Amino acid sequence: MSVATAPTAVAGRDRATGLACGMLSVLLFSSFTLASRLGFSAALGLPDIAALRFGIGGMLLLPVLLRHGLRGIRRRDAAFLAFLGGLGFAPAAYAGLALAPAAHGAVLLHGTLPLFTLGITRLVSRRRYGAGQSIGIAVIGLGVLLMAYDSWRETNARQLLGDGFLLLASSLWSAYGIWSRRLGLPPAQGAAIVAVFSMCAFLPIYALLPGKALFLVGAHALLVQALVQGVLIGAVSIFVYTRAVAALGPATTSLFTAAVPCITTLAAIPLLGEWPSLVAAAGVATVTLGMVAALRSRADRRPG
Repeated sequence: MSVATAPTAVAGRDRATGLACGMLSVLLFSSFTLASRLGFSAALGLPDIAALRFGIGGMLLLPVLLRHGLRGIRRRDAAFLAFLGGLGFAPAAYAGLALAPAAHGAVLLHGTLPLFTLGITRLVSRRRYGAGQSIGIAVIGLGVLLMAYDSWRETNARQLLGDGFLLLASSLWSAYGIWSRRLGLPPAQGAAIVAVFSMCAFLPIYALLPGKALFLVGAHALLVQALVQGVLIGAVSIFVYTRAVAALGPATTSLFTAAVPCITTLAAIPLLGEWPSLVAAAGVATVTLGMVAALRSRADRRPG
């Protein structure tokens, strides 16, 4: 391989890795929504599930943080990164998933990531996107509006509150992707900062809370939540998403998550017995269509 083509080959491998991580993020985020709903149905509370996520994820990634430390990042920037990707995002997401159906969780938590990422990126960098990508994002927005209409049509205050928490969580995770890219940290170090800082901040609070149900549920339910929340979500998903952002950029990576609503809604039927309304199903389909259109755009062939 010539010297001239070596950088191109490396960039190609890096992009292929980013695409693989983006697709893996879809599966991990779908499992996050479904497992969280299952956990709440098994009588686990929001603090219990958060303790599994932060405790196990933090311990798994602690050796990574001990190895890398805070090289290349100030303490306040690391704390802000941990808040966006962990201590702020997770409680808002769990609160939303406890109050709203899985279909709403999938669309309003993950399906809106491209919208929030685009908006925040334009605010901080004034970047413009191609027509194809903009049309795809507009279609995603239409699907989100359909889901919002479904909530208003049901006139369920509990569900509306859950939708609000889900949107808050989506905005925080979008900001995490952008901030992570701006800091330019190695993905493993960034993921370790989020997991360990969140663990150290949350577990002392959890220890003081009354009415903990973590060890009152069955062993099977606890094992499932420990595996999904602690290992797959608390450690693996943060690294995978951060790696995809490093290779593709936050805007392109966020588009992959628009596939989460379709997978989650279909899986929620046999797992949770949650059948989406016709309006909700139309919202899921619209969001997925928008994601496909945006990813097919030529504007997405470059990191952004």
